[in-house]
Amino acid sequence: MSIHETRFGTLLKVKKHQEKVVHQELVRIRTEKDAEQGALEDLQTTREQEITGAVRKARTTVTDLQTSRAFLQRLAREIQKQERKLQEIQSAEDAKREELVEKSQSKKMVETLEEKQREQLVKDAERKEQRLIDVLAQRVRLEY
Repeated sequence: MSIHETRFGTLLKVKKHQEKVVHQELVRIRTEKDAEQGALEDLQTTREQEITGAVRKARTTVTDLQTSRAFLQRLAREIQKQERKLQEIQSAEDAKREELVEKSQSKKMVETLEEKQREQLVKDAERKEQRLIDVLAQRVRLEY
């Protein structure tokens, strides 16, 4: 008996599709998170290089210090902004992961119900066959 022959077939197809869609969304979120994490790491590296460069300069002018300070402040704001963005993405990823677990559990439940129905159909067919055999055997006995 194929999946489409049971009353749960269509429901199971829907559950599998829903699970697949949520999984794809989770993969997309993870990809976005990785990209944003890379951007944050780039900003942090730039900040570290700027600090290291400022320390290495033996003589700097006031203007150079002010420019460096302004650049570092802007980098700090961008880093904070990027960290907030990553936190939002992490929250979305956590929510999507929970949704995927729920969809998987729901699909599993339908699969279990479908399997129980399939087993019941087999048992019913076996009982029917046994009754038919019994009836035929009784007829054969009555004829002799």
